[in-house]
Amino acid sequence: MNKEEIGKFLIGKGYYLTALEFYQELMEDDGTELQSLRNYFNKEITESNTSDPVRSVREKKKNEGGNNNLSAYEMESLKSKDDKIALLEYELRKCKEDLYKTKSHLNTIKGSTTATSHQTPPPQSINVSSPHSINGANGNTSPLAASSSNVFLSLSEEDKDTLKELSKERIKAHELKILNYLVKGYLKKNNYTLTAVSMSEEIEDDINHWSDISKNSAEPPSILTMYRYFFENGDSGIQGALSKSMTEIAKLKKDILETETSFRESKQKIQLLQKENNELLNKNKEFEKKIEEFSRRGLLSPLRSSSAGTSQNDLSGSIPSPKFGDLSNTTITNTNSTSSTPNKLFDTSGLSIMRKTYRNLVEKRRQTVAFRIVSNMDDESEISVRIAEEVDKIRTLDSDNQSIVKIVADSLPNIVPGVLINKREELIPLILIVISNHPDETTRFSLTKLLFNLIKKPNEVQRHVIMRGCMALASFIGPQRTETEILSQCWEQLSEKHPERRVLVADSCGCLSQFASADLRLSLILSILQQLGEDKSSLVRESVAKNFALLINFFDTNDKYNQIEESFKKLLYDQEIEVSIATRLHFLPSLANWTDLLESLHSKLVAFILNEMQTILNKYYSQKDEYKIPEQDTVKLDHLLNCFMDLTPRIYQSTISSSPFISEKDSNQIENEYNKQEALYQFQINQNNNNNNSNNNNKNQNNSNNNNNNNNEGSSNSSNSHNKNNSSTVITNSAIRISILGQNEMVKLNSQFENYLVSTVSNEITGWSSLEWMSNDFINKFIKIISCIPINNSLVITSFSKALNLFCKTFGTVFTKRVVKNAFNREFQKDPRTDNTKKYRLLSIYTTGALQTLESSELTSFLKDLIVQISMEERGWSKNDKQSLVKCIELLCGNVFDKKKDVAELLSDLTANPSNQVRSNILEILNAIIPSFKTDQIANSVVPSLITLSTDPDRQVRFDCLGTLSIAVSYLLDDSVIERVAFSIDRILDDKNHLVEVKFVNSMTKIIPTVKPRFRDSFIVPRIIELARKNNLDPSGQQRKSMSQSLFDAIRAYVSVTNVPKELIQEQILPMLKLLLNDDLISLHDQTFKSMIQSLINDLEQSFKEDFKNSISKRNIGGFLTGNNNNSNNLLNKIEAPNLGLPKWSWKKDGGK
Repeated sequence: MNKEEIGKFLIGKGYYLTALEFYQELMEDDGTELQSLRNYFNKEITESNTSDPVRSVREKKKNEGGNNNLSAYEMESLKSKDDKIALLEYELRKCKEDLYKTKSHLNTIKGSTTATSHQTPPPQSINVSSPHSINGANGNTSPLAASSSNVFLSLSEEDKDTLKELSKERIKAHELKILNYLVKGYLKKNNYTLTAVSMSEEIEDDINHWSDISKNSAEPPSILTMYRYFFENGDSGIQGALSKSMTEIAKLKKDILETETSFRESKQKIQLLQKENNELLNKNKEFEKKIEEFSRRGLLSPLRSSSAGTSQNDLSGSIPSPKFGDLSNTTITNTNSTSSTPNKLFDTSGLSIMRKTYRNLVEKRRQTVAFRIVSNMDDESEISVRIAEEVDKIRTLDSDNQSIVKIVADSLPNIVPGVLINKREELIPLILIVISNHPDETTRFSLTKLLFNLIKKPNEVQRHVIMRGCMALASFIGPQRTETEILSQCWEQLSEKHPERRVLVADSCGCLSQFASADLRLSLILSILQQLGEDKSSLVRESVAKNFALLINFFDTNDKYNQIEESFKKLLYDQEIEVSIATRLHFLPSLANWTDLLESLHSKLVAFILNEMQTILNKYYSQKDEYKIPEQDTVKLDHLLNCFMDLTPRIYQSTISSSPFISEKDSNQIENEYNKQEALYQFQINQNNNNNNSNNNNKNQNNSNNNNNNNNEGSSNSSNSHNKNNSSTVITNSAIRISILGQNEMVKLNSQFENYLVSTVSNEITGWSSLEWMSNDFINKFIKIISCIPINNSLVITSFSKALNLFCKTFGTVFTKRVVKNAFNREFQKDPRTDNTKKYRLLSIYTTGALQTLESSELTSFLKDLIVQISMEERGWSKNDKQSLVKCIELLCGNVFDKKKDVAELLSDLTANPSNQVRSNILEILNAIIPSFKTDQIANSVVPSLITLSTDPDRQVRFDCLGTLSIAVSYLLDDSVIERVAFSIDRILDDKNHLVEVKFVNSMTKIIPTVKPRFRDSFIVPRIIELARKNNLDPSGQQRKSMSQSLFDAIRAYVSVTNVPKELIQEQILPMLKLLLNDDLISLHDQTFKSMIQSLINDLEQSFKEDFKNSISKRNIGGFLTGNNNNSNNLLNKIEAPNLGLPKWSWKKDGGK
């Protein structure tokens, strides 16, 4: 019998335990696994589920064994007992299962209620990298001994001792049950069923659920999980984490000890400080008593009366030290106090959510602009910061003279090394301290006057130092004393003869305006700046532009808007470029912020720019198109257009901010993005300033050394040159700072704006006032303005084209198509005979400005239709508009817009147009635009069209093509292309028409100086000579006269070229001149013409004689030196002129010149 039959026999006889032992021994001896025994025991385990498999085996053995030994009665009784036992066991299992489910549900409820207070994860969810994905399901790839030893080695000595002590302790009863439960679970999970059965029999425990062991504690993880988490992962596992935690705990214990020590020391220091504080409080009470006594005597009445109103506000600490880093807080704090009122003055209840958000961003920008202007007063030198810090010590000044002595002592080391002439700015802290604390108002006033007169001609650094000191003083003496003691000096300084002193006055008005009352800003400060705006010095006017920008940042109402607008116009039109740039860079952004908060950016500022343009150009509406606009008006228009282009992004953002379709969520996102970008911008600016300051300090030190040697009081020349160098680079950033929102914030707004425009019916915009104004009032007025420009003013037209191009790009493609394009089309549909319109003047600006921003097909289709309509005089167009069409296409082909390729393609397409007028107009256009093309573009794009037109069936088109071919050939360099053009010209000349021949001669006369020499000598000259011979045989006297004149002009142009061969002139040109002179009908010409021909002949013959004499003398000298004097005459006699007669086009074979 084999092993399989033995197994079946044992099962068949009911020897189940023997069969189980037989199966286990085979597995342990040679690994043989009997399939029949395995299937049987698996089946029994499955059927019994939660019942003990050992009990099942025993019961079957007893039942079957009992059949052989017991009687039938006993069998009946046993069977009934077994049934009862089985029934009870079944009920017991069901009760246990119900109890287990109930406990599980109860634990779940308890866990959910305590989850918020106890966040301890179960052991299975500990965040340690699990090796499941590496080691597979069983995790048998890493040996236990190696892993555990590695982990054990990584432990500290204390941890190792702890583990050893734990391993020596005797196992406890509950620990034994838990381990048996875990081992039994491991055996079942990994299909070691028989081993699990044997283990259950030996331990005699019927534990199948964790609830059988513990009711309240959580179930521990499996053995495999413990191994993987505690040993296999090494340092990355829990054991490694625990080891690291123990190390950190030890460090924390040391830190706690150190902290406790420092805490004790700090506590002792606090006690000492409290004692000192008590002493100071006692002294303070004594000083208060002294102050009361002094006030009774009347010693402090002037000081207290002027500063009592500001003691609570200005000395509250809201204004920090006027250093560069703290100046932003100073400006912003004061700005908040003065600029928070506009929101109250304007009713914002009817505004959209986005508009309210946008107004908040404009307020932030106003603060930023004010800060930038104040902090960048052309210098942020080390001396400026240091003196400002000295002045700031006045905040902590006590009432006794001892503190004043301390500050004076601190300033003396900086005064002694330098002579007062060059180091007077070191006196500023001392003067300001005395002004702040002196009780006599008269003395303070005289000291303030001394401060402004401290330096005779203060340069930028010195002016900045004085302003920083005055700002620091004004920040804590209050607005009343600022007005009476500091700003009052500005009015007296207006008549100073030195412009640097008047610049100091302008800086005072701007920097101190934040510390003055609103009424004083609108009266005294504004009038001072207006008067200085008329100053004869450009340095003063430039400073006025900057300080106007600072002043209007603190305006709340529109009471003085007209005056501000007038001052802006005067400064913008200033003859000095530095003043205009400063106005555009500083004044314009502040003015835009102010008008935007007044809800009048469109109706006031933009309308002002348009009105100024219209005022300048209205007087040229009736002028002829050849009229040139004077340079003065051209410069003004350029300034206005630059301002408009700077404002264009701001106009768009202000318009779109009042849109009704932006939600509050989008508005908040836009505001957050603005804050991020603004913070980043300010950080970059500060970093750049810090880098520049380090360089400027070295320069200032060198300049001060030079001033010490020369005993000068300072000059502003260096600062002026510095401003001029930086003006061109700084002005490029003005448009960026005028804009409130950046590209990131505008992405969503742009898409929503275009979706809104697409949804509008019949392109009519209603219910959106700002957009409605832009779509109707602005566009229509802009069209009226550009219709006043004569078409020959290319520079002005180009500037307006750039402005319209930027406007269309900013507002988007949909707006351009639906609003701008429709507005121009309505104007183009007007008939000049019935409507007072000059629509042809709009063509250049419309095509280069608006259509440039759309697809190229929009431009080409419009130009094709326009050329056909003007040629055929359709839809209100006439041939008189042809000049404007040519100018338009010429501007498109220029370097500014560079649409040569598109223009060449559409003209090539129109060469097949059936209308003769259209094809003739194409030639006129090509005559104007060929000089704009490059040589290869002419050869590849223009010449093929000209060759096609040279064979045109219409005779007039062919004749017109002759002049265009001559212009083209003058720019060509490729001989093969020139040959093709030459054949086309010959084909046109085959008509033998007198007018064509005269036109040929006149065309060649124009290009003789510029055409290639080979083409000139081998093509032009032979044909001119041929026409001269033919002309002498022409019976028509009038034709001979006109041709003779043209031939003479051609000859004169030819002989004026420097590199013409002398032999060609002698052999061909001179005989042709004599032929013209000896014409039988020379009497048809006046005597002047005959004398001109004779004079030219004489000049040429005289030139030949001089050349001949020079050649003889050179040959005689050469013969004398070589000993061959006798042969010189023979050499001269052998000279023969080359035969240069080339009647046909064969210059390629000849080798050419």
